[in-house]
This record gives sequence, C-alpha cells and structure tokens, in this order.
Amino acid sequence: MATKVVPRKRKSALPKLSEAEILRQIAEDDALVAKLQEKLEQAKALDPFMYFEPNSGEITPERRTFLEKWLKPEDMPVALDGQDDVFKSDSDIIYVSGGNQSSKTTSLVIKALIATTGLIPTALTGMIPEKKLPKKFPVWCRIVGVDHKTTLANLIPAFQYWVPRKFLKGGKWADSWSSERSTLFLYKDQKGSSLLGAIEFYTNQMDVESFQGPPRQVILYDELPRRDIYKENLMRFTTASHVDIMIAATPTSGMATWVKDEIVDRAETEEGSSIGLFKLVSVVNRKANMQVLEEILRGLDSYEEIKMRLLGEFVSLSGLVYGKLFSRKVHLVEPFPITWNQHLVYRGLDPHLVKPTVCVELAVDREDNKYVVGCYANDADTSEIKKDLAERVKGKNYRVGQARCDKSANSTIKVLGDRNVFRELSTGPNAIPAMVTSEKFTGSINAGVDAIKQDLRLDERTGKPKLFFFNIPENKLLIKAMEGLERKLATDEEKNGIKDKIADGKWDAHSALRYLYQGPLRWLPPQESVPELTEERYI
Repeated sequence: MATKVVPRKRKSALPKLSEAEILRQIAEDDALVAKLQEKLEQAKALDPFMYFEPNSGEITPERRTFLEKWLKPEDMPVALDGQDDVFKSDSDIIYVSGGNQSSKTTSLVIKALIATTGLIPTALTGMIPEKKLPKKFPVWCRIVGVDHKTTLANLIPAFQYWVPRKFLKGGKWADSWSSERSTLFLYKDQKGSSLLGAIEFYTNQMDVESFQGPPRQVILYDELPRRDIYKENLMRFTTASHVDIMIAATPTSGMATWVKDEIVDRAETEEGSSIGLFKLVSVVNRKANMQVLEEILRGLDSYEEIKMRLLGEFVSLSGLVYGKLFSRKVHLVEPFPITWNQHLVYRGLDPHLVKPTVCVELAVDREDNKYVVGCYANDADTSEIKKDLAERVKGKNYRVGQARCDKSANSTIKVLGDRNVFRELSTGPNAIPAMVTSEKFTGSINAGVDAIKQDLRLDERTGKPKLFFFNIPENKLLIKAMEGLERKLATDEEKNGIKDKIADGKWDAHSALRYLYQGPLRWLPPQESVPELTEERYI
C-alpha cells in the first residue's frame, strides 16, 4: 500500500503584520510619495520647460458631456486636435484657432523657445520636425501681440514662467530682458558668452514701418495680425531657408477678417501642406477651469459666439446669408460644354467706373437647371468692357438672353463728367444686347437672395438643387461669397427688427448674381430667345 505524501506548508517569507503595523507602513509610504512629489514639483518650478506636456485631443467623458451641453449635435467635433498635433506639423504656416483657455498661447511660447534654443521638452522628444529645429545661431524670433498692455499682462509673464533658466544670463530674467528693446536674449550658458537667440516683442498697434529691418527666422502672432503687418513680416524671410510662421488666435472678429480669406480658406481649398490648420477646443486643456468656462459661456449673447469662444471657429456674428444651404460637394460641378441649342446664357452686370466691373454668366438648360459658367471682372472703361464681353460670347459661342444690370448704373454721374454707365454699355460699338435694369424696392435684396436660396435647396423629387457653379478659378470669389456672405447687422435691430441689408460690399459677383435673379431665368428655344435689337441700342 502506497504511503500518502502530504506536502509541507511553506513558511511565508513575509512576517505577519498587525493592523497597526500595516497602517503605520501605509502612512510611511504616503509620506515618502508626498516627499517625492514635492521634490518633483520643486524641479518643475525650477525648470517647467523640460516638464512641459502637450495636451492631446483626448478628453474625459465629463468634458465631452460639457461640450454636448453647449453645442448642437451637428456642431459636435468628430475628433479634436491637441497641442501634440501642432508641434508635429511641418507646415510653413501654422494657424492655431483656439477657444478661451485652450492653451493656444502656451503653444506659441513653447514653440518660440524651441525655435530659438533647440532645446526640446522631454515629452516632445522625437515629435518636432527637423526643419523646425535651428541649424544656425543666433536665431531671431519676432512675436506680435495685440497691444502693449496685453503683452505685459499675458505674453511676458508666460515667457518668464516657461523660459529655461540655464539660457538666462546669470540665470535671471532681469539680466536677459531688455525693456528698451522689448527683447529677451537667450545665451548658450549663464555666463552670457554666446548668443543663442533673441525673442523680440511687437504689437498690432505699431506702425507697419516698425516691422521693416533685418531678416527673422521665426515670426509668431498672439491673436490675429493686421494684414499690412503680416505682409511686411513676410519680407523678413527673404534669405531664410523656409517660412516659419505661427498664428495662435481666437477669431473674435468672426468671418470678416483677411486671415479667413487668405489663410484658412486657402488651406482648405489648395493641395499641399504649406499651411497647417488646427483647432484647440477649450476642453482639451487639462488645466482649463470648467466653472470659469461655464460662466464665460453663460454671459454670451448668441449661439454663434458660443461656438467661437468654445471651439475657436470662424463664425458669422451677424448671421450667414445662405447658412448651410451652399455646399461645395453639392453645388460645384466640373465644367462641360455650353451649346447653342441646349443652353441660354443670361448675364448679370455690376458696372463701376472707379473699381472693376463684374459680369456673371449663368446658363439655363431645358430642365431649367442653372449653371454659373463664368465670372468676368475688369477695371477698365466701358468701351473695353463691351469689347471683352462681346469676345467672350463669340469665343464661347453663347446664345445669350437678357443682361440684367444694377439699376443705379442708369443715372448720370456728375462728378465723372455727366456719364451714364448703363447708356454707355447698351449703345454704340459692341453694345450689350437685351440689357435691362434690375428692380429696386423695399425688400428687393431679400427677394433676390430668397430666389437664390430656393434654387440652392435640394428638390425632394430629384435630390438635387437647381443652381450649380462651375468649379473654375474665375468663379472663386463668387463661391467664397456663397460660403461667407453675412448679413449687415444694424444697431437698432432689437428694437426695429431685422433690416433688408447684406454685407456684399466686397462681393460684387454676388451682387451681379442677385440682379440676374430679379427676373425670370428659364430656357427658351433659339427662335424665341434672340434679344430684341433696337436702333437706339446699336447707334
């Protein structure tokens, strides 16, 4: 019979502790962790730059709930950008559109310090593109703030906090900062023996002549710059290996800014990566105070402003004329042949003597689909305008119907020698045939816009609109007008109601399209569509 082997119980290597001893050990461990944490915080205070950690687009469920509380479902971002996306970008021009407390200014400060010293925070190791790191020293960086007061209150304290002390002469801000030149000088060591870089502070309120001078390798903007300042600063890159610009801003001016037209829209429509666009939503900043942000949003008057402050979006503070009715995906079509039998071309004219005259050409087919097939603009005299338009019709073999012109053109302009532009365009050599004036009456602007809106809407039966635009360069400004045209906000609207005004002062092509829509736009067979020729028109 086999003997049953009973395994021995192994003695525990750990002594059995009493409850009091366990509690004492936990307290000692907590004290050690607290001491280490204190030392870490001291190290961060001495050199916060090396401990900088970029936020990402990841947010907590609580913060997503906060967004859902303030935003409509259709405006909820599918994905969020983070500071890490900004620092990874190798685009020559980077636009960081940030909401309030979104950490956009911190991004700008860290960018400036990396660009001028070559030092990279630990958390950004391997993240900065090679072209964004300095190759030669010293590096001259220019920062443009809103005004002197804001620079002193926001920008300077941010640099005082983040600048690595080892690059300050004597390790002190006071010994490296020149208040006379508004410039921070950074050195290879605290002895100040070799200049690594300099960060000079300018403001948006300075004369453009102040921005002239020697080359600069990096130029940064805290909030949106004036266009003339931006253009002058571009000249500072003449001898640089590449352009290195960053704009960090909350677009408080809405869509009425040159940055939207010349940087944001250009980036969204052009191929290539020369411009990088990023939106830092307020809630991505881990240090953002949600209670403060809540109070900020509660104090705003409109939903559009909430989107701007929360998402950093370019919004219309007075309201977009076409809202979301216009879509590039739906309303833009590639050009196709316009034929004599299948199409009738109407023309809308917004003529001027002191700025370019604009003509919009719109073709209508047998199903009364409408296609903007071209936009002409020329700052020339009426004789040249007539000649150009006649050559366009002949060269493209258009069958033309009415040409509808701004009614204001049919009046005598005393200061320009008693000239009547309508009469000049509709008579004499190359006279524009079938030229009529638009109607002007109370509500006429809204009537024209409403007619355009009707054709932009999708037909329930076909699932398609009736108005399309050829996707060609000469239609570019009209397409931008369809996306960004705003109402003209009157000061007394709350009291007297919404005015019949749109801010299309710079959108002459849209004005010409409006004039077209102040009359019927339908296809006619060739025998019924020949413009009536009168002796007066062809004198």
